[in-house]
Amino acid sequence: MKRIFSYLLLALIAGFAFSTITHAQVWSCNGVGGSYAIAGTPLTVKCPDVSPPSPTKCYPPEVLDPNTNTCKAPGLNVPCDASQTSTPINGKTFARQCSGRMVIYPSGIEYNGALDDLSSLLGHKAFPSYIYSGQTPTFYIDSGYYVSLEFTPNADGLIKFTANTSYGTGGAISLSTFPGGITQGTYGVICAQTSGGLNSIIASTTSGSCRVSLGLKYYINFVSTDANGDQLCFGQPIGATCSQSRVAYAFTARAQ
Repeated sequence: MKRIFSYLLLALIAGFAFSTITHAQVWSCNGVGGSYAIAGTPLTVKCPDVSPPSPTKCYPPEVLDPNTNTCKAPGLNVPCDASQTSTPINGKTFARQCSGRMVIYPSGIEYNGALDDLSSLLGHKAFPSYIYSGQTPTFYIDSGYYVSLEFTPNADGLIKFTANTSYGTGGAISLSTFPGGITQGTYGVICAQTSGGLNSIIASTTSGSCRVSLGLKYYINFVSTDANGDQLCFGQPIGATCSQSRVAYAFTARAQ
């Protein structure tokens, strides 16, 4: 009888110990790796290390939407909206300006309306057969905003934008696979230049570092800011404030 009682007592102790260990394994880890002692016993519980989630990686031709941190196919971006914030310049981001004024210099041709599509602004022609080649489209951009113009190459050719400070600031310019990609080194930003000198970008289907592919959607982005992300005001000294500034880029387009 004593032997049976001893067996029962040992079984109860073992069951209690197992229950304690199991309980400790459940509540001691809390998503944090390491070893934890079980109070009142010489035992420890080993909690597995928990690695942080991997950053979102998109596989071409998908691109990363910086607003939702999700991948999507080119051409499926939502319509122009101020919530489509830019990638940062020196920690500063900008909202997308979807409408406003553009003047073609030196001819003085003026446009007022949507600022989201390159073809609409340059003669309703397809890439690269835009008109106004050799002139300077000048955008009136509100402080804290950027302009992003969509285009889709459907024939071989190139378009070139070169800052023309006779009519506006050089600001920053970029070529990206989503609106507002203005920071070099960011996924989906093909080329980017900050203000200074004769900023120039050539988007070509056949050669160069700013290469584009037929049938995919791209964006040319403009923002009136210096390399530190501070507002530039055309015709005013550095450090001046303004509600709106002019950004001017001489334009060239040709077939290849």
